[in-house]
Amino acid sequence: MEILLTVLDVVLLACVGYNVYWQSQIEVHANYAYMQMFWGVVFALLIASTYTASWAYVVFLALFVLLNVSAGYGGIASDRVVGYGMFQRVLRLSTLAGVTILPVQTVRGRQLVIVVFAFNPRRYVRMTFRQPLEALTVKIRQMVPDNVPVEIQQVQ
Repeated sequence: MEILLTVLDVVLLACVGYNVYWQSQIEVHANYAYMQMFWGVVFALLIASTYTASWAYVVFLALFVLLNVSAGYGGIASDRVVGYGMFQRVLRLSTLAGVTILPVQTVRGRQLVIVVFAFNPRRYVRMTFRQPLEALTVKIRQMVPDNVPVEIQQVQ
């Protein structure tokens, strides 16, 4: 059991390093996805309820929570979209099929911009930004390939 936990520790540490690297490459930051943290805490409590006195287990639990917390950060890097989640979250802009931008106003009057990135084959990544629509649109058009349509829609 100790060997299995040690192997899982190494795998989780590599995943955390991979996530931190791509998060450091983000140029346009999206809002934090708090549901990632919520699920990380829920799963950590479930895992922690099975007590064991192993350091490998403690390290596994700490890395698991860290991975979940870091999975809530996303945004746009120079050549990739860093989505939310723990798996398949870094996608190349070269596989982008289209971008849809939706400006919305919250009940409290805050302006948010929801951006949906459509990738080939049939993959969608949704992110929310607090930046002004005009500035975000200019930045996205600079970053995506020229053949990718960028569409601005209004919510009715």
